[in-house]
Amino acid sequence: MAATIDGNGLITLDGTSTTQGRVRLAEDTDNGTNYVELQAPASVAGNVTFTLPGADGTSGQVIQTNGSGVLSFATPASTGINYQTFTSSGTWTKPSGYSASSRVLIQAWGGGGSGGRGNQSGGGGGGSYTEKWVTLSSMGATETITVASGGAAVTSDSTAGNTGGNSTVGSLVTAYGGGGGQQSSVQFGGGGGGSPYAAGTNGGFNGIKFGRVGGGGTKNGYANATIFVVDDGSSGINSSAHTNDATNIWGGGGGGGGYDDGCSGFEFPGGFAVYGGGGGGASSRTLTAGQSVRGGNGGNGNDGSADATAGTAPAGGGGGSRNSYNSGAGARGEVWITVFPA
Repeated sequence: MAATIDGNGLITLDGTSTTQGRVRLAEDTDNGTNYVELQAPASVAGNVTFTLPGADGTSGQVIQTNGSGVLSFATPASTGINYQTFTSSGTWTKPSGYSASSRVLIQAWGGGGSGGRGNQSGGGGGGSYTEKWVTLSSMGATETITVASGGAAVTSDSTAGNTGGNSTVGSLVTAYGGGGGQQSSVQFGGGGGGSPYAAGTNGGFNGIKFGRVGGGGTKNGYANATIFVVDDGSSGINSSAHTNDATNIWGGGGGGGGYDDGCSGFEFPGGFAVYGGGGGGASSRTLTAGQSVRGGNGGNGNDGSADATAGTAPAGGGGGSRNSYNSGAGARGEVWITVFPA
């Protein structure tokens, strides 16, 4: 039985067969090789034609049958996951081989804020984390990825730190940055940690013997504006190790800060976080930065003898510095996109 294929993909079998119609893989017993055998229906005499479903399918597709002689192109089921990570801005391209109902996990971190530089200064707040589950069909063939820059280190005296940028995945996801640390001769507020809803605000101060310290990301992002502490008038440092920790698992830790008039005061280390970045340490006696379970740690502040430390990627806040030394930069953000087979 002879078979011919023309330029349009038309397969013709010439002859008569007494077997049931099918396409199968057979073995050539003469030389031990495999080949494709096309067999015609039992009751058909003369020419039998098989028409492929068009000249071309899509790259990666295969031909399948519905069991009744109808052939079509189909995308084979994928057995693995597709993972893409972005440490700088770029373009995500939808992978082939996945059905429209495949699930996609998008994870993103905003940039950390930088510490201030002054007589005394607060650390930068950590950037926030966010995640979102979507179906593959809800994403475009490509999506624009913006990976946030961290707040730049401060290189001029008596200057507040810089806010970290936001990371975005098209219009689907936004992860907000942390606020910059404040500088002052007496009161030094840490930058607020980024929240799931807004960027952290820059550190501030308010009134005599009041200090506004950085707080972890809250719903409105103004964590550092909602936490006030008052000097109790006693000598020494009245510090609290966890006053500016993130107030939810997605927010960044607030930058370290406090109040010190040379006679009495209080200080707070950088705030801790779970998914968001840790807050940077202040430029005072409590230099310690906050840590993060899943994001980057904050950078330590300095004591007037060296530059402060930058935050660790992703999303860590930078440390505050004394005059004549640079503050620590906030760390960049990051984006992960994982596609799971349906």
